[in-house]
Amino acid sequence: MFYGWKLLVGLCAIYFLTTGSLFYGFGVVLPAMIADMGWSRTEASVGFSVLALVMGMSGPVVAIVVKRFGARRTIALGGVMAALGAISVYHTAGLLQYYLSVGILIGIGMAMQTVIPGMQLITNWFARRRALALGLFMAMGGAGAFVAAPAFAYLLEISGNWRLIWAVMAVNTLISSLIGLIIVRERPQDIGTFTDGIDPETAAAAPESKVVRKPVHQTTESWEVRDAVRTVSFWLIVTAATFVVAGGTIVNSQGVIHLQDLGIDTVTAGAALGTVGMLSACGRLMTGLLGDRFDPRFMLAGGLAIELLAILMFNFTTTEPLVYLFAVLFGAGNGLAVVASPAIVANYFGQTNYAAIIGIRGLIITPMAAIGPLIAASCFDWVGSYAPVFYGFAVLAAIPALAALLMRPPISKTVSSAAQTQAVP
Repeated sequence: MFYGWKLLVGLCAIYFLTTGSLFYGFGVVLPAMIADMGWSRTEASVGFSVLALVMGMSGPVVAIVVKRFGARRTIALGGVMAALGAISVYHTAGLLQYYLSVGILIGIGMAMQTVIPGMQLITNWFARRRALALGLFMAMGGAGAFVAAPAFAYLLEISGNWRLIWAVMAVNTLISSLIGLIIVRERPQDIGTFTDGIDPETAAAAPESKVVRKPVHQTTESWEVRDAVRTVSFWLIVTAATFVVAGGTIVNSQGVIHLQDLGIDTVTAGAALGTVGMLSACGRLMTGLLGDRFDPRFMLAGGLAIELLAILMFNFTTTEPLVYLFAVLFGAGNGLAVVASPAIVANYFGQTNYAAIIGIRGLIITPMAAIGPLIAASCFDWVGSYAPVFYGFAVLAAIPALAALLMRPPISKTVSSAAQTQAVP
C-alpha cells in the first residue's frame, strides 16, 4: 500500500483533533467566558481575531521552519505550544493573558501543527490525486467541528465550567503531536518510493495509448515565489479566499451568541455550529473528489456564492429548521471553497515552493479574515445588530465569486519565452 495514504490518515487525525477543538470549539466557549469574565463582545472577540491573525501571519515563518527542520518536528512542536496556550487560557485572569495565550502560543502552535505542514506533505506525496487528498485532509477540520462543537456545548451545560473545555483542547493538541512523531515522513524518496507511488521513468515508458490526458490544469514547472505573486491569478485566488475565510471566522466566532440572541438555546446553537462543520467537511470532500476531474475554480466560485447567500439568511434564523438550513448551506459552501483555493495554488504554481506561496497567501488573507469577528462584534456593541455586517459581506463577496469563475491559469516566463522563440522564423 502506498505510504502516502497512511500518512494522510495521520494528518487527518491531527487536523480533526486540533482544528476541531481549538478553532471551532472557541466559538462555543466564548459566550460563557464573556458572561463569567464580564468582558464585552468586542473585547472577547479580539481574542478570536488575534488567533486567526497570528495563524495566518506566521505562515511564511512556519514555511521556513518546515523547510529547515521538517514537517514532523514542526507538527510536534506546534502541538506543545498550542497545549501550553490552552492551559494558560484555563488559568487566565484577565484580557492581556487571554490575548497573549491565544495569539502567541495557540496561534503559532496551530499554524505549525495543521494547515501549512499538512498541505506541504500532501503536495510532496500526491500529484494525480492531490485534490482528493487535500479534500480528505481539510474535511477533517469540519468533521472535528461536528464532534467538538456540540460535545463542548453539552459539557459546558452540565459542568458550567468553561475552563474545562480548554483543558480538553490542550490534551487533543498533545495527542496530535504524538501522532505526528509516529507517522510523518517528509518525502516519498525518504522511504524509497515516489510521488503517488509511481516511478516516473516507468510512467514515461508506458504505451502512448495508456497515457490519460489530465482534465485539470496542473503545471509541470515549479514557480519561483516572486514570479507567482506577480500573476493576476494569484491575486484573484487570494481575494476569493479572503472572503471565504472571513465568512468562516465571523460565523465561528459570533454564530453561537448570535443564535442565542435570536432565542435559540445553547445546545441547539452548538449543534448548529457542529452541523456547519460536518457540511463543511462534506463540501471539502466533494471538492477533493471532483477537483481532479473538474477545475477547482468552479468550486471556489460556487462555494463562495453559496456561502454569501447563507450569511444573508443568517439574519432570520429564528426557528430550528431555519438554523439547520443555514448550517447546511453555509457549511457546504464554505467547504467547497476552502479546499479549492489551496488546490488551485498547487495546480498553478507547482510543489517545490508550495509552502512559501501558500504562506504568503495566508499572510495576505489573514488580516482581513481576522478583522471580521472584531468588526461584527463592534457592530453589535454599537448598533445592537449583526445585520449591517452580514449584508455588507454578501454584497462584497459577490465580486470575487464572479472573478474566480473567470480566472485562467497563469503562463510562466519560461513557457512565454519558448513560445516567442518558436514564433521567430
